[in-house]
Amino acid sequence: MLFSLVFFLFVAIVLSAVVLTVLWLCLRAVAPEGEHAPKWGDLRPLRRLPAKPLMALRMLAVAVLAGLMVIPTDFVYDLTQERFNRYSGVIREISSTWGTPQTFTGPVMSVPYTVRYVVSESVPLTAAELAAEQARGSDRTTKEAYRTVESDHVALILPEELSIDGKVATELRSRSIYSTRVYTADMAVSGFFAKPDLSGLRQHIAEIRWDQVEIAVGLSSTKAIRNISDLNFAGEKLAFLPGTGGIKVLPTGFSSRGDISRFKDGERVEFSFQVSAGGSGRLFLTPVGVTNKFQLASEWPHPNFTGSGLPSSREITPQGFSAEWDIPNLVRNYPQADDLDAWAPVAPPDDFDDRWSEAPAGYAGHNMTEYVAGVEFFEPVFHYSLLIRASKYAVLFIALTFLGVAIFENYSRRRDKTGLSMVQYCVIGFGLSMFYLTLLALSEHIGFTRAYLLAAAINVAMTAGYVSSALKSRRPAALTAGVQGLLYILLFFILRMEDYALLAGSAVLLIAVAALMAVTRNMGRPEGPQEG
Repeated sequence: MLFSLVFFLFVAIVLSAVVLTVLWLCLRAVAPEGEHAPKWGDLRPLRRLPAKPLMALRMLAVAVLAGLMVIPTDFVYDLTQERFNRYSGVIREISSTWGTPQTFTGPVMSVPYTVRYVVSESVPLTAAELAAEQARGSDRTTKEAYRTVESDHVALILPEELSIDGKVATELRSRSIYSTRVYTADMAVSGFFAKPDLSGLRQHIAEIRWDQVEIAVGLSSTKAIRNISDLNFAGEKLAFLPGTGGIKVLPTGFSSRGDISRFKDGERVEFSFQVSAGGSGRLFLTPVGVTNKFQLASEWPHPNFTGSGLPSSREITPQGFSAEWDIPNLVRNYPQADDLDAWAPVAPPDDFDDRWSEAPAGYAGHNMTEYVAGVEFFEPVFHYSLLIRASKYAVLFIALTFLGVAIFENYSRRRDKTGLSMVQYCVIGFGLSMFYLTLLALSEHIGFTRAYLLAAAINVAMTAGYVSSALKSRRPAALTAGVQGLLYILLFFILRMEDYALLAGSAVLLIAVAALMAVTRNMGRPEGPQEG
């Protein structure tokens, strides 16, 4: 902000010097023959200038003042950024207590197994064996021995079919003057695993402990779990336990242990459970099945479907939305069953992350976070984004208002011989800048729309009243109020537009330039009838 202030002060000084130089040169040019040229800074002979050059100089001075009015609006812009940062901090606090953006993954099944094989190696002879060999005349000092090598491993198995039916309810949570939208997702999860043949994972698999399988479910923020049912797995009801059993691809979540030793290879092992979890911002689902069918529905009418894939069908109404995803396993690059060592580890999320981070640099392997699908509970008209955007239009708005005031003031000067001084233009400019500060202060308490209407009404009344009092005429004040009110209306619709804001702003600027051309088209034409 200090840099901006210094920059604009520098620009103001330069522009002021340029204006004074132009005025002094004009006065020297119109000085009568035989008289001394006016001294630098002496503008008293300015009244000798013809009316049209004088109007051009006043328009130039008004343009310079309009540029200088950027300085107070820049302060308001910085204040808006500061308030936005404070708002973001409060939102982080609310989300950390209610629930951060959630990524739901699973369930996946891990199976411990043992690899056992025999290796031969040469070992030194004992002293007795070495003496016996020497007695026989042999110089052998080693013998061949056999040793059994055993190591434990874990296989990670993904489901053949995964179905998630989610109902998401949103609500506003407030702290002090700030509020944010959070959600509670009630998800019914079902599907089945196919008991795989793991003989191809490694050689020399001696034992697979199918009675000790872990069923793990990943959730970014487990502290936001509201309710969870028992796990129906392989015809049994199992209780979930905290943690994912040390599975590095699911750093946070919950798990249970089951027994599928009675199932044959390729046989279906069905599962189902319900979970309710809070969150904010986004909800992501990971398609770990061969076939994945996701359904999400909510009363929130402004969803933003995001992630790696869009829904295959969706319906959005003022009463809410519903969406369905049909995702095959071909969209991702990891298999349905592999050794856990073949997967890259995933770092747990921070306090305000929307998904697990990707594998750290230097780790090779399958990445379970590479494909997610879901929805963002999008705020279509974000409060502080509107304020920041309005501040960016401040220069254009002040310039157009000054243009209208200058035109109406020129007509009043011709008719009533009254006009506005540069000091009065500065006062009008500061009043226009106060609109953005008033809008910022009011919008944090009564909402953006009502704050905008109230701030605009106050500013129009102040400007019109000041112009009326300064020019001793109601007509220029009424015309100024009309132009200013129209500009506020146009600015409001530009701010509300999401896709056409730039087009609308460019159109307003083009219309303003055309109006300026129409007003100034006769400035260089001599008065009276022309010959020829």
